Amino acid sequence: MTYVASPSYDRNDASRASNLRQCLETARRRLDETSHNSETEKIETLVASAVEAGWEEEEVREALSAGGEQGNKVPEHKPPVPTIGVVPSSSF
Repeated sequence: MTYVASPSYDRNDASRASNLRQCLETARRRLDETSHNSETEKIETLVASAVEAGWEEEEVREALSAGGEQGNKVPEHKPPVPTIGVVPSSSF
C-alpha cells in the first residue's frame, strides 16, 4: 500500500482540499516511480491508502478526477523573442 499523509485540517476547513491534493500528488509521484500497475490500479491504490489515512472516499475521488483534468492540459509556450541585433555586453 502507498503512504498517503493524514488530513491536517478539519472537514469544514477551506484548506482541506488543498492539503488533500498535496498529499495525493506526493503519493502519486512515489507510486509512479515504483509501480508498474495500470492507471486504474494506481488510482484504486491511492483511494484505498487515502481512506485508510482518514480522508473521505468521495473527496479523494473528486480530487483525483480534478487533478487528472488539470494534468491533461498542454502547457502553452510562447514563441521565443527574436534576438537579432542584440549584442552581449561583453562585446563592448
